[in-house]
Amino acid sequence: MAAPPSRPAPEAPEAGLASLADVYGRGCYARFLRAQRRIGMAPFALVRFRQPAGAFPDPPTADYTLAINERGRGRMVFDIGTGRHSLPFRVGDLVLKPPGVATHFAMDGPHQKSFLSLPAPAMAELMRSAGIAAGAAADFGPLHQGSFRSPSIARLLDLIWLEAAEDNPHGRLFSEGAALALVATLLRLRRPEAPSPPEIRPLAPPRLRAVLDWIEAHLAESFGLTELAAVACLSPHHFSRAFKAAMGETPRAHVTARRIERAKEYLEDRDLPLAEIAQLCGFADQSHFTALFGRRMGMTPGAWRRARGS
Repeated sequence: MAAPPSRPAPEAPEAGLASLADVYGRGCYARFLRAQRRIGMAPFALVRFRQPAGAFPDPPTADYTLAINERGRGRMVFDIGTGRHSLPFRVGDLVLKPPGVATHFAMDGPHQKSFLSLPAPAMAELMRSAGIAAGAAADFGPLHQGSFRSPSIARLLDLIWLEAAEDNPHGRLFSEGAALALVATLLRLRRPEAPSPPEIRPLAPPRLRAVLDWIEAHLAESFGLTELAAVACLSPHHFSRAFKAAMGETPRAHVTARRIERAKEYLEDRDLPLAEIAQLCGFADQSHFTALFGRRMGMTPGAWRRARGS
């Protein structure tokens, strides 16, 4: 996608400044500065600036800068070291610049942003205390790939700005704590999300019908998951999950339910011994039959038979 229309751009800021806060505080972008605040004793700086339409390259600086879009309309093109991105300017979008990277921003209309300058040594110390290996300390992974959104970070930035006023010494303590909470949130966001579990597809109707028919034909026999999975031409693990997705119950629960229903049919014959019914329905023995029947029906097979005969 084409970049915003070309406008006269300010001269590229001089290199050698320690942070982007210095670039806007005393570099050639100082004329765009609206306000700048420090967070107590913490080495973090807050900057708010407004710029007209145009391109604004930034030199590499040694700090992380977390910027948030505050006002503006139109399209924005930016490059924070991973290639150029073009997208609508949306209030609330965040960008995290890594240290040591020259960046480029261009807007086709006036805009306002604020950013938090986070010195790399302070960030590295925080990451080490969080148990992150030193080799990964400079990398926030996907957060450096483009813009992202985080309502919690946006809210923290707003609170830090309000509480970091020079005439609010008690607010500085809050701001330092909030800045640490913000860094902790970034650390949490940098970790890849756990992959979603793969979708479990129900057993296809033809295979399900074949399995159900096989169960009905073999209820008197002893069989397990392996035999059922073979009928469906699936692995036992895959079959068990697909069967439950289709039937709403595990294969074992279904087989037990069908054996109980078959037993109830045999119990109609009052002369058929319970031990024989247990054998005909695939239960291990009469005791096993009685236990499972009672658990499911709330009474023993004998009591059920008597209640049906009354």
